[in-house]
Amino acid sequence: MFIYLPTLITFVCAIYLYFTRTFDFWKKRNVKAPNPIPFFGNYIDVFFRRKHMGVLYHDIYEQYPDEKVVGLYRMMSPTLLIRDLDIVKQVLQKDFESFPDRGVYYSKDKLGNNLFHADVDVMKGIRKHLTTVFTPNKFKSNFYMLANRADQFLEYMGRISDENGEVNMLPALRKYGADSIMMTAFGIDLNPYDENNLICDVLDEEIQYPSYFLELELLFPGSLARFDLSIFPTKIAQYFKQIIEAGATLEVTEKTERNRAIDIMMELKRQGTITSRKGDDEKENWVEITDELLAGQAFIFFLAGYGNNCLLGSYALYYLAKNPEKQDILIQEIDEVILKHDGKFSYEALKEMKYLEMVFEETLRLNPMTNAVVRNAARDVQLEGTDIIVPKNTILAISPYSIQHDEKYFPEPEKFKPERFSAENARENHPCAMLSFGLGPRSCLGAKIRTNPVRYMYGEDIIEI
Repeated sequence: MFIYLPTLITFVCAIYLYFTRTFDFWKKRNVKAPNPIPFFGNYIDVFFRRKHMGVLYHDIYEQYPDEKVVGLYRMMSPTLLIRDLDIVKQVLQKDFESFPDRGVYYSKDKLGNNLFHADVDVMKGIRKHLTTVFTPNKFKSNFYMLANRADQFLEYMGRISDENGEVNMLPALRKYGADSIMMTAFGIDLNPYDENNLICDVLDEEIQYPSYFLELELLFPGSLARFDLSIFPTKIAQYFKQIIEAGATLEVTEKTERNRAIDIMMELKRQGTITSRKGDDEKENWVEITDELLAGQAFIFFLAGYGNNCLLGSYALYYLAKNPEKQDILIQEIDEVILKHDGKFSYEALKEMKYLEMVFEETLRLNPMTNAVVRNAARDVQLEGTDIIVPKNTILAISPYSIQHDEKYFPEPEKFKPERFSAENARENHPCAMLSFGLGPRSCLGAKIRTNPVRYMYGEDIIEI
């Protein structure tokens, strides 16, 4: 037995050296970093789901208050957490072509090739065609549909309240969010308030319990694409592919229904290919339009309404309940605006509800809709204001939660103060300090109208109350 001991020791040492061979990467570059653990790097708590990714980044952000960047290790892969807003601007906006992709590549056949996760060529090609869906004018044209959805939501809320005496707002808002986005984007009436219709419950169950494939990607970057794996449930992928297939068989006859998401997707499908080039100086890359590609875009549309809008609405309700003085200001504003518009709740009235918008902006500051903004370096790049050269294929991460809770940018960051976003005060905010919807060419496509569907529901709801 003892004759094998040297071999065993040699083997263990070799394994240890292999999985720690990059752990001096940041030290060589004079970048401070927490001590990594062999094999897992700094992500062991995330891998075993003991800590959320956003919590990990926030904890490290707080540990290094004087640093512009902090080094991390994802297994053996060096990763950089950015704390400095000038570098944030460089990565997301100013030097976008050096950091065009998110660095996580999913299977392209299972919703992974969506606008949020796709590589830069697909993103540019799809984005420029879908831009018309996310404009104030488009929201205005959808106002009557949102009115109908809001009326059904209020009726449902009243029924549940009468039956139970209380309402669990999060699942109720999920129904409203899913119903609104599916009708306005795809012309599909989910009828989610029918107790016999379980479609929202099924979607909720599938989305809320993700597989461990994301943890696999954390440890072994590229494994999802390499082994054709997906973090998205098969039932969800099938459902949105069916939406695309059904859309191809329908003809839109009313001119007012043009430029919905489904209409634009069907036009792209008829074209067969699109180019990602925006200007004459850009390289021309052609993107093939497949049902899988379009299903990925449909899924992201749904997720925006189902996930982001309902979370935004529920968080805002919480903060207003905890701060009744802010609630009184909001109710007074809505009453005054509605009175000015002859008791009618209209698109024009909604635009005048400035404090309502401030409430949602402050809610987004306290609870950003994304835990991390991630980019992959496409080439060696020197970070502004430092001597640090980030090598090609290095992952860079930004924590919106940490930045938006940093007292350097927002005094008394834990307090709910919508007045931070008044026209006068907003000018004092750093332009890169609000990252709930990202920044630059890969920012959320619907950022300009991001709170409109929820603002509509709130305005209508308070009128009813």
